[in-house]
Amino acid sequence: MKLVLLPGLDGTGILFKPLTDALSKDIDALVISYPKDQNLSYQELVEYVLKRLPKGEFILVGESFSGPIAYQIALRKPKFLKSIIFVATFLDNPRRYLLNLSRLIPKKLILGMPIPDFIVKYFILGPSADANIIELYKQTIKMRSPSVLSYRLNEISNLSGSHEPCDLKAIYIQATNDVLVPDSCIEAFKLAFKNINVFRVKGSHFILQTNPKACSEIIENEISHLSH
Repeated sequence: MKLVLLPGLDGTGILFKPLTDALSKDIDALVISYPKDQNLSYQELVEYVLKRLPKGEFILVGESFSGPIAYQIALRKPKFLKSIIFVATFLDNPRRYLLNLSRLIPKKLILGMPIPDFIVKYFILGPSADANIIELYKQTIKMRSPSVLSYRLNEISNLSGSHEPCDLKAIYIQATNDVLVPDSCIEAFKLAFKNINVFRVKGSHFILQTNPKACSEIIENEISHLSH
């Protein structure tokens, strides 16, 4: 069974490396990266991903920014989709006040500036993040234009509304120290998915990067369960 990974805000998929390194070697992982120089809306990204899904059974993983994309794909009920795993993500604007306020500042300018390590550690990767993970994160951000990142932040800020129920089996991996996505975001998933299991994993918002071992065990257990 293939594991399809949808990336966070950067869209590169490079940040999945700690997870794919931790996964068993017999797991076939497919990372779907997003176009680096196109301002694609959430709906356009849904269509983009749908065209690239495998022709055999697969589990879909939606990390952070990609949670709403994975959810919309689940509602389409692709033939071979067996389960969906949400990671540190949301279905509505997770920080409405901050993201609305951010519209008043020049995001393109700010997103083009170097990010100090202490900012990366506190808000994104957590205080225990090592230098290698920090550098990997910075590399991915450099690969995306500030314009694209700004556009995606606006897409997040526009998320709102009721959510259709989905009968697909789902898992939510929740980071215990996530300062970007509050605990309350999980309520929307519980309303949308009657069959959802929540796993709290110690770490920051980028939980697949800072605690890949614990996350890989959850994912491998799901693959094993569905394969029997």
